[in-house]
Amino acid sequence: MANPFQTVKQLMSQGIEGYFAVKYAEFAKTYQHMQGEYRRLAERVVSLFDGGRIVEIGPGPAYVSIEIAKRLPDVEIVGLEISDTMIEIAKGNAETHGLSDKITLRKGDASNMPFEDSAFDFAVTSGSLHHWKKPNQVFSEIYRILRPGSVALISDLRKDAPEEKVDEFANKIDSKLMRWGLKHSFKEGYTARQIQEMMKSTRFAEIEITEEDISMLIMLRK
Repeated sequence: MANPFQTVKQLMSQGIEGYFAVKYAEFAKTYQHMQGEYRRLAERVVSLFDGGRIVEIGPGPAYVSIEIAKRLPDVEIVGLEISDTMIEIAKGNAETHGLSDKITLRKGDASNMPFEDSAFDFAVTSGSLHHWKKPNQVFSEIYRILRPGSVALISDLRKDAPEEKVDEFANKIDSKLMRWGLKHSFKEGYTARQIQEMMKSTRFAEIEITEEDISMLIMLRK
């Protein structure tokens, strides 16, 4: 019999899809800490946003986009998502919150985005960086689709987060599957130093990396 956790690992390496996408969306909806982080990231976006179009890369259930749209009455948000299951979940969530007119979903790969040059005024992503198979290429694509002077905010877990902080966070999660998925995500992540090295090959005019307890926030300005 196949190891269920090995099966999940294979699914995660291909992107969150199917059964795991549904379970993750349920977890993200009911776990209050996650919802708090979505709100916090949305507020940071709002503080830096000057108007126009926002792209959320790998929006999953679209909770970050929903929190942004609640705060910005005239915003247009496009979610670029590779998972068909997540697209359907995100569309349903946007409709439930009455935000379908502000949030649209587009299927696509972040390493080859289906957008014209300088198509957006802001880019945001939460928890997707460690899934990118070609991170340097994704960063190049983010640069390409942003207008000059625009900002990208990238939030993800720290690979070198203190073990006691990771355990403290993980122990609050009831689901064994989600706890395992979380630990796997940390292993697949990056350190701030690795990101700094990666950024040397990009053309961003400004780069700022802020380390937090178990995560980091990367701010890039074109």
